[in-house]
Amino acid sequence: MARQLARGMGSFFKECDCAKPTRCPHPYTIRFRDALGKQREESGFGTQDDAIERLTAIYKEKKSTAPSVAEARRELGQQTVEEYAKLWRPR
Repeated sequence: MARQLARGMGSFFKECDCAKPTRCPHPYTIRFRDALGKQREESGFGTQDDAIERLTAIYKEKKSTAPSVAEARRELGQQTVEEYAKLWRPR
């Protein structure tokens, strides 16, 4: 039984070749985009519900972050250490 998630929330899957993947003991992996827009993966979820719960928490956190804070995080994430040091040093 596949579950539908909101568009842009991410996805969950198993990386195994078992005949019945829903009943095998392998963990679920989730794939999502972080606040910087980069694709990330987390694994080790025992059930679909655990994976969906984590995806939901990430999605809510992204949506509840103020746009100005998200933009500041994006800018800081794209700076090199040298650029950051030049900005920080005059302070």
